[in-house]
Amino acid sequence: MELTRALQDYLKAIYILQVLEKKKIVRIRDIANFLSVKMPSVTDAMKKLSSAGLIVYNKRNYIELSPVGEEIAKELYKKWEVIYLFLKNILGVSKNTAQRDACKIEHIISKETYDAIKKHLKKMS
Repeated sequence: MELTRALQDYLKAIYILQVLEKKKIVRIRDIANFLSVKMPSVTDAMKKLSSAGLIVYNKRNYIELSPVGEEIAKELYKKWEVIYLFLKNILGVSKNTAQRDACKIEHIISKETYDAIKKHLKKMS
């Protein structure tokens, strides 16, 4: 199954809530609030991610990343973070704009450009 942009965003949101924010229980409502989307949209996405084996989810239960799902989500988050830091720290874009733009760019950036940004950031640190 190919992960659409939206499914990638859902997976990354679960990762942020579960792993980075150390939320013990992630529910549909948490994801809906985090992404500013409606709960039925989240439910549909969770069914797809569950079918793909990327999350553990049963209706009316909490959501948990599977080991494979966590690995994919971690990579998606790292990619977003690199782009965000480049926009914010190197280009001087405001935090909110950098966050929004990084979310858009992460889905379309080429590997070559992404690798160049990572290399540039490593030189700066």
